Amino acid sequence: MKTIITLLKFLLLSDYPSGSSIDYYDEHLYVIGDDANKLLVLDSNYKAVSTIPLFEYNEKRIPKAKKADLETAVIVDIDGQKHLLALGSAATKEREGGVLLPLPVSDSKPQHITYTSFIKRLQQIPEINIEGAAVAGSHLILSNRGNETNPVNHLIITTPDFLERQNDVAITISRLVIPFSLSAFAGISELCYVEQKDVLLVILSSEATGNAYDDGAIGDSYIGWVKHISQKLNREDISLNGIVNLSEADPAFKGEKIEGVCLSAVTDNNWYLHLVADNDQGASTLFHIKMAMEDLPE
Repeated sequence: MKTIITLLKFLLLSDYPSGSSIDYYDEHLYVIGDDANKLLVLDSNYKAVSTIPLFEYNEKRIPKAKKADLETAVIVDIDGQKHLLALGSAATKEREGGVLLPLPVSDSKPQHITYTSFIKRLQQIPEINIEGAAVAGSHLILSNRGNETNPVNHLIITTPDFLERQNDVAITISRLVIPFSLSAFAGISELCYVEQKDVLLVILSSEATGNAYDDGAIGDSYIGWVKHISQKLNREDISLNGIVNLSEADPAFKGEKIEGVCLSAVTDNNWYLHLVADNDQGASTLFHIKMAMEDLPE
């Protein structure tokens, strides 16, 4: 299958730090940084619409030891209303929480949640570092990022109401297999489900670190995909069907650690995606791409 990625637009957000997730809802983009104290709302042309305070902290960046480390966000249905659910990485006790906001965002204050009881049930994963989430039908798929010491990525399959049933909600844990040769280990940074094609998009990035806490030198970022994902959620191993090195697709991605992805439109086999990158220096970069998936079976 031939895949062509075309960069349509990119923008440096010099004043918004550590972009870690991006979601699309009703022609608006919702950007979160893992140490940012606010949610950034943009229109589809990357113009700032508003910011929503998430934490009571005056500085632009929350210190590493104190941050909630919101690494992923996903849109979920709660009592018939869409909500943005942002989850901490759970790499430390301080990071086993998250934020819940009704959409579209208004003046309502964010609800802070904890998912410690759920995390305790993931005992077969050697080191917890939740960095991806996607709703696929009646399932919620979370991803756990591996590192150079524990070089295995995991997919955690549960249901979108897992917060209310943390102690007894169904959980299946699968290893993500990358049957392609990469220059270094690449950990999962985010997930995105393409409902029209039943494809799970997987963002991966390489970083020279041996644990879930410390940053390291940034390598390449990738988009991988799993076809017919809804038929594979009970498997012990789930393999990528394909992968693209973004730095090879366009030089603008060189040195960028892609951490978030969302889908804004599907036209035939052209998928329009928004990505966000964290440069570990206090800024974020947005990318708008077209991903042409030729010869993708229905």
